[in-house]
Parts: sequence; structure tokens; C-alpha cells
Amino acid sequence: MPAHDSEPAAKRPGAARRGAVLLLLAIALALILAQAVSQGRPAALPEAAGAPRTQMLPCVSYAPFRRAGETPFDAGLHIAPQAIEADLRLLRAVTGCVRTYGLDHGLDAVPAVARRLGLRVVLGAWIGRDAAANEAQLRRALDLAHEYRDVVQLLVVGNEVLLRRELAPEALAALLARARRESPVPVAYADVWEFWLRHGPALREHVDIVAAHILPYWEDEPVGVDQAVDHVYTVAAQLRQNFGSTPVFIAETGWPAAGRQRGPAVPGRDEQARFVRGMLARQAAEPLDFNLIEAFDQPWKRALEGAMGGTWGLFDADGIQRVPLAGPLPPDPRWFWLPLTAAAGAAVGLMAGGLRRRRSTIDAAPEATDFLATVALAAAGALVAACALLQTQALPLWSRNAWEWISGGGALLLSVICGAAAAGRLAQVLQHGADGVRGGVRVGIAAAFAAPAATGARLLAIAQAGLLFLAAVDALGLVFDARYRPLPWPVVAAPALLLLALAWLGDRLPAAAREEKLLAAVCAACAILIAILEGPANTQALLYAVLLLALAAACGWTHRAGPAVMAGNSASPASSAAGAAQRVE
Repeated sequence: MPAHDSEPAAKRPGAARRGAVLLLLAIALALILAQAVSQGRPAALPEAAGAPRTQMLPCVSYAPFRRAGETPFDAGLHIAPQAIEADLRLLRAVTGCVRTYGLDHGLDAVPAVARRLGLRVVLGAWIGRDAAANEAQLRRALDLAHEYRDVVQLLVVGNEVLLRRELAPEALAALLARARRESPVPVAYADVWEFWLRHGPALREHVDIVAAHILPYWEDEPVGVDQAVDHVYTVAAQLRQNFGSTPVFIAETGWPAAGRQRGPAVPGRDEQARFVRGMLARQAAEPLDFNLIEAFDQPWKRALEGAMGGTWGLFDADGIQRVPLAGPLPPDPRWFWLPLTAAAGAAVGLMAGGLRRRRSTIDAAPEATDFLATVALAAAGALVAACALLQTQALPLWSRNAWEWISGGGALLLSVICGAAAAGRLAQVLQHGADGVRGGVRVGIAAAFAAPAATGARLLAIAQAGLLFLAAVDALGLVFDARYRPLPWPVVAAPALLLLALAWLGDRLPAAAREEKLLAAVCAACAILIAILEGPANTQALLYAVLLLALAAACGWTHRAGPAVMAGNSASPASSAAGAAQRVE
């Protein structure tokens, strides 16, 4: 009989606690995999009455800056007419109209290309603080409106100028009045609908059409996708009521395909398709003149607006149509990577468990606990791998500068190391209890180098402290400047759950781990504030807050052991059996 069979049962966690840990890991893994499976199935979408498969969007915002390195902030950038024509040929299959925002970078070629392709144009003149640039834009726009009067159906002078506070309403009204006098086509100004309600009296006399932006996702009180179409129509009715006989054109509406949740508004591929198709279905029954933002994803916008800003396209940056206008939404072509990665992580965990079982004559653990440890390693490996993939996929979408690449990449690396080290330690604790771990007790970052410690314990201490620090920095950012920041729950999910499981089983940091407790307190306070600020409707924020609290609890939940434990020295199984009985059971 193995030696451990005769050892006091108190040395190992009780069956209830072991079962609770395995159930926690299983539930977390199942929830993540369920998301992947849902993305791998075609999704039914609303269909317009009549002939939906021939229905087209009324108009689509067009900007050509979809290729790597292209941005409108590059004054020297010129888009060739051939590239514009290639883009518009793609758009011709989904719409008969494109809206532009300015005339620089070669965009003054759009009317000529549109004429050849049989498209209509909502022509934009970009207006800002620079009076000379405004004059050049307006002059060129008026010339194009005269030359391509058969193509240009509307001249939009200025886009969200009042929102950006670049001109006073009176100065903008003067430009609009001039444009209206000289333009052969109707003139409009485009801004967020609240600004039209606020400044309408100063502008309505100088425009032929009220061009309003209604973006349910970006509202001060965000609207979920299920209510988004109704919201657009409700606001449009309010605008019509306020402006009477002046026609209302919804100059921007849409939904992002990626990014962070805002209140009940969840970005996503499925949600974007539901919104677009919902607008088309509603328009078939209740006509509304609207323009969808936007034709192609604009990667350059991520630097300004986070992942959300760059993923509003009907087509992605490679020109692949993301949103079909009829039929079901095809599965996400990347959906299988998550279960494959999780399976690979589980395989690594099983191999690690197998190596441990081969040493069973040394460890002398009962077969049942040996098996549980192997299962835990497999589940933990799958969880760590799945979360690492999710964070890897999010990193290029959210990283706007060098610091965000470094901090995001560093957090990913520390998350994997911490998760893997915690998984290995969890297997040991499940076998032998918190006081019977091979290689000694847990240590904090301060004791990791100041006192003797096993390599595994030291690695866990370093990774844990580093992850806590980056999580605290990120959480503070979400408290004070959250709008364009991610809710990176994958980076803390696996370490938080595994470290919490260790603490639950009695393997806790020593009371002297002051640095960890301080960082844990910051994370806990920020988690509560994030949940309050984001509101109960934001499930992503609540998930992140719960995981932050779990991480804080795991690292702030310390034991009150004696000096030997606090110093990080290894305690023998025999000498710590009594302590194990108190701390584990």
C-alpha cells in the first residue's frame, strides 16, 4: 500500500472542495467553448418583405483608407482613381449611393468614377478650424457639384464640426448660407442628432436637408441591438417633428463588428449583421432615407476610438463582405481555432499529468487523487490556452501605440506563465494538500528572492505580482478613462480562477506578502467602481469586475502561518500536518 494511504486525511483537501474546484474549471471552460460553438453555426437574420434578395442599402459611407498605413492624417497620401474604382465596383453590388466626407487624397475623383459606374454621390466638403482649407474644400465641392450635377444628389458641408467644437454655430451657418446660394444641388450639414436639436434654430434656415447621425452604440445611454432599429426610427420621428417641412436624412447609422460592450450595446459580427438587416427589413415596411456607416473597415480609426472605431465596415479591410444583405449569416471562419487551442492546452495538461503519474511511486499519492490532479491539469491547460488565444486575437485590435502593445503583450505572457504555474501547483495541492506540496510553500514577490524558494514557487510569485500590477494599471484606466479601452477579461480569467482555487484549498500567500495585498486592494476597489460606472446592463464589464475581484481575493487571502512559512522555507509534510488540518479543512 502506498505510504500516503495511511496519512491523515486532513493533509489533502476534502472531497467537497476538490469537487468544487473541478466544477469551477469545467463551467468556465464550457462557457468559453459554448461561445465558439455559437460562432460556428449560421445565424438567422431579419428579412425584408417582398424581394429581400434584390434589396440594396440606400447609401453607404465611403472612405478608401482601408489598407495598411493609409490614414487621412497623411497629407501626402493620394489614392489612385483605379483604387477608388475597384472599391466602388464592390459597393455597386450592395448600394446605388456612396457618401464621402472630404475631397483631399484623391477623393475628388469619386464623382467621375461614380458616373461611369452608375452610382449617386452624397458629396462631402470637410470643414474644420482652418479658414483657408475650408474655402478650398467648399470651392472644389461646388465646382464638382456643378460638373457632376447628374451624379451629386446632395452636398454636405461639414461633418460633426459642432461636436468637435471647431467652429461656432454662427460661423458654420455663414458657410452653409454661401454654399446654399451657389450650389446647384441641395445642401446639408451633418452632425449627431442631439446637436441638431440643440443648434437647429441657428442652422435650419441655411440647409435644404437635416443630415443627422444616429448611432445607437455610441449614445450617451447606449441602446442594445434588439432595440437599436426602433431607436433610430424614434429619433428620426423626433427630428421630423422638430424641423417640420425640412426633410430629414439619417446621414450615419450602423453597428461595430468588434470592440467593448457599452451598457446593453454589444459589438460583434452577429450584432452588426442583425442591425443592418433589421434596418433593411424595417425600411421595406416604413421608408426611411438613411446612410450606413460604413463601406470598409478603417483600421486607422482604432488609434482614435479603440477596436470599435475600425470595424464598422460592411466589408472588412481586405474587401471581403462581412454582412450579407440576404440569407443567413455564415459562420465565423475562425470559430474552430478556439476549441482546437483548448484541446491543445488540454493535451499539454494531460501530458503533464501523465509525467506526474509516472512519479507516483515517489509522490506516493492515492490513485484517486492522482487522477483528479491529472483531470485538473487538463482542464486548467485548456482554460489557459483558450484565454490566451482570445487575448492574442484582441491584442492587434486594441493596441493603439507602443505602450499598449508592450503592456498588452506583457500581460498576455504573464497570464500564461501565471496560469501554467498555478495549474501545476493546483495538481500538487489536490494530491497532497497545501502543506504537502513538493518544493515548499507559496511565497510573495518580496520573499521570492530574499529567501530560499523552489523554482516553481518563485516563477509563480513573479508572474502573479507582474500580472497584478498590470491588472491594477488597466483597471485604473477603466475607472478614469474607459470609453476607448477594452474589458480584457481573458487575460485575468485563467490566473484568477486557478489562484482562487488554490486559496480555497488552503494554499495561500503568507501574511507578509504586502505588495500583493496592496495591488489586490487596488484591483478590488477598481472592480467595484467599474461595475458601478458601467452599469448592470454591461455583462462584459461585470464579468471583468468579478474576475478582478477573484484575482484580488486570491492574492489578498493570506494565511497566518509561522515564521518558517512567511520566510518561504519548505515545510516537511510531517511537521505541517496539523497546520494543514486547520487551513485546508
